[in-house]
Amino acid sequence: MIGDDKTTVTGASLMRAEVKSMVAKLLAKEDVTIQRGDFPTASFDLKSRVLKLPLWKSITNAELDLFIGHEVSHALNTPDNAVEIFFNECPETPFSLCNVVEDIRIERKIMEAYPGIKRRFKNGYKVLFDS
Repeated sequence: MIGDDKTTVTGASLMRAEVKSMVAKLLAKEDVTIQRGDFPTASFDLKSRVLKLPLWKSITNAELDLFIGHEVSHALNTPDNAVEIFFNECPETPFSLCNVVEDIRIERKIMEAYPGIKRRFKNGYKVLFDS
């Protein structure tokens, strides 16, 4: 996306986070609401269309790009009633299993739609794995 993968989003880099928020809206193809704050991880609320991005003390651009790509793919590819569908079709299956399968599915979809994002995902997962 934007910026050096080793740069952290703190202080002066807050402006870069704002630019990344605009990129997220463009990728999502809708005017999703972006909230940045002290969140344990990124998330997307399917009903309210709010994408939450963490502002950790030292979050790399690689992590931020990964989170944006992942959550934008939920916006594009996960139906707003996905939880209800899951509980109706798979009542005996733990929700965490469904969530993992859905995450794999939506990450494949965003990489099909935006092939250049593959490198961002690879870099972001490497940073998370290494830490």
